[in-house]
Amino acid sequence: MDFPDAIECDPAVLGWMQGFPPPPDKRVMQPESDYFSFPKLRWTVCHIRELLPSKEVSRGIGPPVPLKYAIDKGIDTVHFRSLGSGEPMAWWESLSANYTDGILILHKDRVVYERYFGCLDQTGKHAAMSMTKSMTGLLAEILVVEGRLDESAQVATIVPELADSAFGSATVRQVMDMTTALDYSEDYADPEADSVPDCEI
Repeated sequence: MDFPDAIECDPAVLGWMQGFPPPPDKRVMQPESDYFSFPKLRWTVCHIRELLPSKEVSRGIGPPVPLKYAIDKGIDTVHFRSLGSGEPMAWWESLSANYTDGILILHKDRVVYERYFGCLDQTGKHAAMSMTKSMTGLLAEILVVEGRLDESAQVATIVPELADSAFGSATVRQVMDMTTALDYSEDYADPEADSVPDCEI
């Protein structure tokens, strides 16, 4: 099956949810099941809170710490051989080939690369979905190695609010490795399902 490229399926190019009201064939709606299918998905992940209930997690009451920048213009010129085809590809080409909505690279406390595409910009929020688990696990592993997090501790001793949940008696390691056994439904169209959108960034 041939799919449109990143430019052809850009939400702005396709006119998703533009105008008031948007034309019927340009609406992305829930509970219609196709709101999470390609190419509507490219609009959905930047507007997930307009479609599904979500909860914002406070970053705390302290002032935000501004990011420091040291943009490396050489990153776009990096070439590599892509998996599968083995053909050489430039970094900037890979972003389009992978339908990238946004990317920010931090190195030694500095932003060295930052680009946005489609309906995402510097101030937007994007659903992180299952990437959240990988990022959280990576950060937790760093804390374990630094001796600041006990991987054998029960989750409820760290997050008391989870004491009565299925995660309460699980260990930090079990949660990091996603080896807790839960009866769980991930049907986003079902308001009674157990799933909610993962953490947004």
